[in-house]
Amino acid sequence: MSKDSSETPTGFNRHGSNDYVAYFSTDEREVLINLVEQLIELLSERSDNHSDDPLAVMVGITSHDSPPEDDVLLRLLPNAYADQVDASEFRRYTELTLRTKKSAHAMSMRIDLKSSPDGCIEIDHDGANAWLGAMNDIRLALGVRLKIQENSFEELEILAPDDPMRGVYAVYSWLGWLQESLIQALMDDAL
Repeated sequence: MSKDSSETPTGFNRHGSNDYVAYFSTDEREVLINLVEQLIELLSERSDNHSDDPLAVMVGITSHDSPPEDDVLLRLLPNAYADQVDASEFRRYTELTLRTKKSAHAMSMRIDLKSSPDGCIEIDHDGANAWLGAMNDIRLALGVRLKIQENSFEELEILAPDDPMRGVYAVYSWLGWLQESLIQALMDDAL
């Protein structure tokens, strides 16, 4: 497949009965690769000190019982409960699985982008779910950097042209649009 360079970006579209396709410019592809690689690196930073208990290792129980110190990682791996004792116990049983799933989604997205030098990404239903998960995690990370909870979207829309956060907000918004296009393509599947 080729893309006419004069075409307006359309995000993801259905292609056939079970596939979804999107075209990315070289710059868009590089931005996505950079962001997904940062996500992979961030998720791998919280390495686990594996237990000597073989059963704990087998079922994925970690030694982590405290929340991550990094704000972005905390947003990606939040506490499940307000009570610290319950949150710590839950984290020990679930963090490794959650981190592994998020890393797998990001790796899937990275592989798709790296194996498509022409910018044409074609994914199946499982690939679409991986992309949605990875794009969501990237947007969560960018949202922390943009302080989305403190800043309104109106404030972000009027950032000065020389403000470095303006570019971050542009990517955050673009990823939201890209996610929406993939969700719409998946919903077309249900009709």
